[in-house]
This record gives sequence, C-alpha cells and structure tokens, in this order.
Amino acid sequence: MSGNSPDTGTIYYYDDKIIVTKNMVTLGNPYNQVYNLATIHGVSHGRDNSGMIVRLMWFLLGVFGLMMGGILFSQDWTLTGGTIFLGSIGICWLAVRGSSRPFVELKFGGLNNQMLHMKRMDEAEALAVAIKMAMHNLNTPPEPGQAVYKPIFPDPANPVSRNPIFSRN
Repeated sequence: MSGNSPDTGTIYYYDDKIIVTKNMVTLGNPYNQVYNLATIHGVSHGRDNSGMIVRLMWFLLGVFGLMMGGILFSQDWTLTGGTIFLGSIGICWLAVRGSSRPFVELKFGGLNNQMLHMKRMDEAEALAVAIKMAMHNLNTPPEPGQAVYKPIFPDPANPVSRNPIFSRN
C-alpha cells in the first residue's frame, strides 16, 4: 500500500490476499475485488457443510474401489488392482479433505453475499473479527463534545480572514 493512501493509518487485517483497512476490504487472488466497508451490513463465519451428500457418494465410491482393488490385487491382476486401490485412496482423501471448509461471509443486505473460503478456522475467525472491528469503528460517532470537523472562527480584527485570497497575513 502506498504512503499517500488515506487508509494506511488503520489496518485491521493483513495477509497475502486479504487486507482490511479503515474504509475498505481488499481481496486479492482469486477474487480481485475491493469492497467499501460502508456497504457491508454484516459478517459471519463458520464451516461450509454444503454438498455433503455428493462427498458421501464419492467416499462410498472410494471405499468400493478399495475393496475391488484389494480383491483384484490378491488375484493375478496386481497392476490393475494396485492402480484401482491407489486411485480409490485418492478419491477417499479428496472427499474427506473437502468436507467442512471454513468460510467468512460478507453480507450486503440481499442475495449478493460474498463467501470467502479459508484454509483454517482460526484465520476465518480472525478475518471476521477484524471486519467487525472495522465496521464498528466506521459507524462509531465521535465522543460527546468533539467537533466532527475543525470549525473556522473568523478573526475579529480582520473580517475577511476566512478567505485566504483576501487575507492580510
């Protein structure tokens, strides 16, 4: 991030692909998107259990392949049985590995929510907490008695001191 950017003062989360700053959520590969923090209405995180039936079917196919490969390997079909057995181990491993991936969901107040899949649950939790903190700090009003902007008080001795063109300084 460049030093001239207004968001460099407050960085809530930073890793290789995702940056959460004071006003923006920047997603790198494979998303390559930037979201204004004011448009995000909510954040949730958890484990994605969708597609469990498909993974179960692949796992059962892998178990069937393990049995078939074991039977063929014990007979005179050692090369074919070994190939089916090793392929079935790969199918079972992929079915188990793909189950319940951690995610962070950015909610935009409609059906266009963005789901970010993470590798580990602690990373998903840290990202969700960082986005919630940034949202909280974005929507927090100033303390009572603090001015929202720096007020301009005219100089009583010089009535045109508000306009720098006519200033006598």
